[in-house]
Amino acid sequence: MEKHARTATGNPERSSAGIPVRAYWCEVLAEGEVYGTRETVPYVLGTFKTISPKLALRWLQDQAERIADRLDPDPERSAWVKPWMRVDTVPKPDCPTEFRFWSLDPEEHQAARVQLKEGAPFSTVIPDKGCRFTLTVWPVVVPPSESSPTLPADDGQSTCPRPGRASHRKPRRSSGWLVLIL
Repeated sequence: MEKHARTATGNPERSSAGIPVRAYWCEVLAEGEVYGTRETVPYVLGTFKTISPKLALRWLQDQAERIADRLDPDPERSAWVKPWMRVDTVPKPDCPTEFRFWSLDPEEHQAARVQLKEGAPFSTVIPDKGCRFTLTVWPVVVPPSESSPTLPADDGQSTCPRPGRASHRKPRRSSGWLVLIL
């Protein structure tokens, strides 16, 4: 299994309030040769966006387990595998086993979380026969949304779009003299 590589560092940009504005883009990619063409083609298996490096890595962890279970169901969790069918030792780690090892390694996840917090992307590549899987997280800077402007200061001016009106309601009638007729 290839180890992750640092490719960039940097601090997140900050909003006008001094708050870092960062999100994390996650992607699971499979690359393999198209049958008969000898052309390698990437295929996106899934994407996810979050504001937390912990949630980004948790999503990658879930995707690694999902892919491993699709390639080769885990005999420890499978209901249809009988105890006599289980093999104690595996002569050579295969792709699903590598996915499971990566998804259960807390030290690897802690190192990846630190790397993401520093602003560097995280990537791990797991090869398989005829295919290669890449799990990647990129920190991305997200500009503050324009749809949530700050409230204007109250300067006493009407905010009603129709000139000459102070409100959208009908003006109240002033109460005159109340005349009781007996």
